[in-house]
Amino acid sequence: MDRTIYISNDILSLVEYKPCDDRALYESWLDPDTQRGYNGVYVTTFEDFQSHEIRQRFFAMIRLNGTGEIIGAVGVSPPETIADLAIWVFKPYRRRGYGTSAFALATKYAVEALKITELHAGAYPDNIGSKKMLKKCGYVPDPIGTAENGTEKHCAVIQQERPARRFCLCETPLDSQCNSYKVAV
Repeated sequence: MDRTIYISNDILSLVEYKPCDDRALYESWLDPDTQRGYNGVYVTTFEDFQSHEIRQRFFAMIRLNGTGEIIGAVGVSPPETIADLAIWVFKPYRRRGYGTSAFALATKYAVEALKITELHAGAYPDNIGSKKMLKKCGYVPDPIGTAENGTEKHCAVIQQERPARRFCLCETPLDSQCNSYKVAV
């Protein structure tokens, strides 16, 4: 199947979403760990899931270059919101470094191609894999304030010649302030 390639490296590509991806996305969505990472629990039928419009300013599937397999998705939140980068790696492909590679590509694409000047994302303190991924992508924790519910949140800032990068490690699930990785360019 032909798909637009947005950005790629030797391992994987971020490619155009197609409606045929809905079944794999839905089946992955049924995993409680996937839903937790998205700050909510949404139980719907496949038809309900499929009927939701993708409103992100950028949404791409993660495709392995060697096999052509679709292994997850990345997206940047809708234009009317603060730009929030999210990653969704299907369970069989987790803990293999694909998330790190895809997150780095998505960050680069968001900053360079989409010209996003402030980019957020999030991870919970007990999500060791996501924290490692963020560190490998150049993020370093740095506490900066509290969430709306009074829970301390942590953000990371790296001063580079290019953008400063931030992320928030939220202390509680479903915290509306949880998605706060920030790339300021």
